[in-house]
Amino acid sequence: MIQNVYTRYGIVYIFRLNALMCGDNVQKHILGELEEELLALEEDLICWVDTNIELIRQPLKDMILSGGKRLRPAMVLAASRFGDYNFDKVRQLAVSVELIHMATLIHDDIIDDSPLRRGIPSLQSRLGKDVAVFAGDYVFCKVFELYAFSEHFNLLRIVAKTLHQICEGEIKQREDLFNTDLTFKDYIYRIRRKTAMLFALSAELGARASEASEKAVRALHRYGMYIGIAFQIVDDVLDFSSNNEKLGKPVGADIREGVITLPTIFTLKYSHQKDYLKEILSKGYLDEADAIKAVEIVKNSGGLDYAKHIAERYVYKAQQSIAPLPDIPIKKVLSNISNLIISRNQ
Repeated sequence: MIQNVYTRYGIVYIFRLNALMCGDNVQKHILGELEEELLALEEDLICWVDTNIELIRQPLKDMILSGGKRLRPAMVLAASRFGDYNFDKVRQLAVSVELIHMATLIHDDIIDDSPLRRGIPSLQSRLGKDVAVFAGDYVFCKVFELYAFSEHFNLLRIVAKTLHQICEGEIKQREDLFNTDLTFKDYIYRIRRKTAMLFALSAELGARASEASEKAVRALHRYGMYIGIAFQIVDDVLDFSSNNEKLGKPVGADIREGVITLPTIFTLKYSHQKDYLKEILSKGYLDEADAIKAVEIVKNSGGLDYAKHIAERYVYKAQQSIAPLPDIPIKKVLSNISNLIISRNQ
């Protein structure tokens, strides 16, 4: 299978592998145990989004080939090692969670009016918002088709439940725009749904497909949930601390749009400029001067360090969740991934 990947997409995949090995640390550590399987999934992903509709065929393929961390399919494959591991049995599940993630990214870019995704033009900027909506819906539908015609139909109930919770998280985020009264509990509720649920689902699917023990399934589900929460918190920190080139969007994009994340929640409670920040956000719209000032207030408040500390706490919880599991090689990979979530810079 790997040879077929190189034959059909040789230049692309050789480049991609080199990029992974030299780039993001998370991916380098995943590749040690899961390299061949993850490369094989690339061809599967392209096959599953293939369509005779020329308008979206190449853009969808380009989005897949542009890369991504592939953390969610890696989670499926890693979790399945705690049972009777069979790659051919779990590969469709690994594809399914990446397709779900891909569809959510397409829709997120529409909502955010993002011009770029992974360094290339987003579907919405390339095709227009109307076509991009249908393209995202098309990818979602392929997920259901995958389960309907596979041996994993019994897992569709879990997948469907997770999808509606993800939607709830996204809708809750829209409902709470510019809400300066949000609490830590409100924030965790939201990111559990919009981000962490898919990580937890990925781990659970892999464990269940390999018939791991119920104890292992629960432990890996908790691991995925905690990793997903930490991942989103770090993402929210990077929104303030990274640069435009790495983010592909303006620094402070969230607060500009009224999305109140953990660093801002901290600032609104503890900063000596909390009243000024609340006044800015209460307008319901930030011009460029307001946005620059709001970002500056949050960055100077200690909110970024606080959020990193909370992310580290969830990473610790993730590692504790899998501590009782057998000490097989993939367990070390999961531990490494959880640590590297904290240190990523994009």
